[in-house]
Formats: sequence, structure tokens, C-alpha cells
Amino acid sequence: MECCSATHPHFQLDRCISIDLLVQISLFKHAKVAELADALDLGSSEVKLVGVRVPSFAPRYLIKQQENKVQVEFNQVNAVTKEINISVPADKATKAYEKYLRKASRDIAVPGFRKGKAPLAMVERMHTDTLRDYFLKDYVDEIFDEVAGEHDIHFLLFPEVKDITWEKGEEMIVKVEVEHEPTIDFKQLEGLSIPHKPQVLEDEVQKYLESLIQDNGHIIDVENAIEDDQVMVDISFKHGSDSFTKAGILFAGTGMHTRSLEALIGCKTGDVIEATMQGKTIMLVTQDASMQLEKEFEYPCSLMVNSISRMEYPAIDDEFAKDMEFDSLEQMKAKVSEDMSLKNEHININIDNFSVITKLFVDNNFDLPHKTIEYLAEQEASKVDNPEYRKFYVYQYRMQIAQEMVSMYIMNNLRKAMPLEVTEEMTAEYIIHEAILDDKSAEAYKEANKADLGTEEFKMAVQNYFILRQIAASSEFVIAEPEAEPEIPEAETLETTEE
Repeated sequence: MECCSATHPHFQLDRCISIDLLVQISLFKHAKVAELADALDLGSSEVKLVGVRVPSFAPRYLIKQQENKVQVEFNQVNAVTKEINISVPADKATKAYEKYLRKASRDIAVPGFRKGKAPLAMVERMHTDTLRDYFLKDYVDEIFDEVAGEHDIHFLLFPEVKDITWEKGEEMIVKVEVEHEPTIDFKQLEGLSIPHKPQVLEDEVQKYLESLIQDNGHIIDVENAIEDDQVMVDISFKHGSDSFTKAGILFAGTGMHTRSLEALIGCKTGDVIEATMQGKTIMLVTQDASMQLEKEFEYPCSLMVNSISRMEYPAIDDEFAKDMEFDSLEQMKAKVSEDMSLKNEHININIDNFSVITKLFVDNNFDLPHKTIEYLAEQEASKVDNPEYRKFYVYQYRMQIAQEMVSMYIMNNLRKAMPLEVTEEMTAEYIIHEAILDDKSAEAYKEANKADLGTEEFKMAVQNYFILRQIAASSEFVIAEPEAEPEIPEAETLETTEE
């Protein structure tokens, strides 16, 4: 048999991702590629799925085994990628191939012979390439499972077979590449100077008051349109030989994108405005797609202004406070601040915890498993029906998954660097923290999450919380000054000369 020595991008071993539950990323399982029966139209065999944990790996090392045993060598490609070189003795590989050939021949029809009764040599000669390809796929899968179990190999995603070298009667060499979780040796975990941006209570109070203002707005009719006023119009235009007049709703100015028309600023009820509008805009503002207009075509339109309305909001003052049953605005702000203070404090705890993670990543920058991230992002984005938006979502998912992996890997390594035994008091404190963030009592939180409270994942969340609080307690948090905008030098007067 000819030597098979090449890179095989289509060989991807039958393994699956397993990301820590704290990340809560959807996981995807992968079946084997089509087997021999599929290639010869003999029906599909059962799919095998294998789950894998994701711990850290040691540096480069070589495992020596007895003669006639599979030899395995590990080489560290980078912080998150490992190359595994597997050497299968000739006798072992040949026996495996002959066993596969006997099994496969039972389902292969050869002219002049009953199914499964043709001589093996004839079957092998007629289907040499197909038999070899699918034997290699199945056997590499099998041998990697054997090696992974024996040497406790863990990895992200599925292993990628980079190269296979084998000919019948000789040793088989398989090169596999896997991505794995990085090992982080933290430079410093105490006395850190950590930039952060806390949530300011006064700002949150102001945002709350502004939301109340929005809730208490009302519509008034006005004579002249200004920016963002709603304008009811009759739109008259031609499409081919047909004339249309349709009622629609537009907004004066530019703030509402496709629903806005700058020409409406300053108009009055009864005015007729001449303007051009794209077909898709006409169908949008009239809520009538039955006209089947050319979406991108600019239609000359006459707009009869029927009415103009505006949202009017109360001012944030003492009168508004009295309407809200307070004596003054000052008293209202004080009460809102008191009600928001505790939750704001616990939001800032989470902000500080995240700032610790960010600082540790900046100080101990490590690689991320890019193939795994790309695969997960592609899988999540594939659920988006519109292909035009899919690329955008791949980009968004890629960033989200990378950020979650940074947090997960830092916490996994912190739990090793700072082992912490969780006590009942710690659990109770963490529950109170989460309950405050959820606007619940501790009892209501426990009832809502009773299925999770006794799990290892919840215990791990408590550990994470207190490890980060421990680092925060020994660190100094600093509010980074905003960078000053560069001064733009005054333009120099240029002398001009006439030719």
C-alpha cells in the first residue's frame, strides 16, 4: 500500500468541547465524519460522542513506554496549543487494518460474488483508497481515545489531525494538535494598584429621575415642527402609471433615521412639502408593503401636513417632586438615594471584582485558544437566520466568548493559587450579595435558586467571590484620570501668490 503522508484538514477527531459552567457558553458536540458504509451507500453507523474536561497541562515532556506499545510525545506549541506525536508499532497498526478490512468486506458487494464472500485481496484492490481513508479516520479516532485515556489528556474542542504517515506493514505516525486551558503564573496577587470606575450613586439617582420624567411625558399638538416632532402626512406619488396617496407618520429632522425628513423642520399644519423618498421608506412610514415599490428608488413625493405633535416632559423641579408626593426635589432625591444606596454598593463590589480580573489579565497577559473561540462564535452565529447579519454576530460572539474565557481561566488558576475552603458564613454572605443585586430578600433568592445552591458550581461561585474580595482588600483602587484631548494648534496663515 502506498505511503499516506499529508496534512489532513478533514480529519477532526471524535471529541467535543467542555467549557466550565461558569462561562455558560453553549457547547457543541461533533460526530465522526462519514464512515465507509456512507461512502459506499450502505447506510450510516451509530455516531459516537465523547465529553472531555478542561484542566491545565504540564510543559513539554516525553512518555516512554515498553517496546511494541504506542509511543506518545508532547510538544508545547504555545501557551494554549499542544502537539501530540503518536507512534503506533507496525504490528499493531497492520492487525488493526486487517481487522477493519474483514469487517468492511461484509458489507461490500463485488460482481460475481455474494455480498461479503469476495476474497479480501479483491475487495482491497477494488476499494483501496476508500478503505485506507476510512480505516485511518476510524483508527486514528480509536488510537487517540486509547492514548487520551491512558495519559489523562484533556483539551478544548476536538483534536485536529495535522499529519498521518503510514503504509501497510510499517509504523504509523500521527501528529495531533489540541488547544487547552492556559496555565497562569501570577506575578503579584497582593498590593495591586487597580484602575476602576465605580458607579456613582448621585449619577444613578439622576438617571432614575430622568426615567421618571420619560414615564410622565405626554403628547401635545403644536403649530410648527422642530427636531423629532411627529408629523402626520398624506404622501402623494406615482409608481409606474399608478398614482397613490397614502397616510403616513414621519418625524421632523434626522433623529429617527429612515423615518425622519429634514425638510419637515419648520413646517405648519396645512403645508405641502415637496421631497424625494425611497420606496422602502414610503412602505415603512405608511405601513403598507402591498404597493411593491422599488426599495432603493427615489420617488418624488408631495407631503400634505395634517398634524404635528410633540412629546412634552415635566422639568425636574420642586413641582415635579410634589406631583410625586414629596415636599421638595431635595427630599425626593434624598429618598431615592437612600433606596438605591445598598444595591449601588453591591454593584460596585462586582465592578471591583471585575477590575481585579482585568488587572490580572493586563499584568499576566496570556494567549487564548483562538480556534475554539472561532468555532464557538461561528456555531452561535449560525443560529441567525439572516446571512447578512451573521458576520456581525460572529464578531460580537467572538468578543463575548473571549471575555468570558479570560474570566474563567483567571478564576480557575486563582483557585489553585489561593485555595479557599467555603464556610456556611461565606455562603450566607454571598447569597445576601446576590439577593440585593436581584432586588430580593435572601429567603426569596434561596427559594428562586434552590436547585443550584447545593451544586459544585455554586460553591465555586462563592469561592470566586471571596478570592476576588481577598485580592481587592489588599489592593488600592484608583480612578483613572481621563486622558486630555490633544491640543490642536492654531492654523497657520498661508500666504498665497497669484501666478
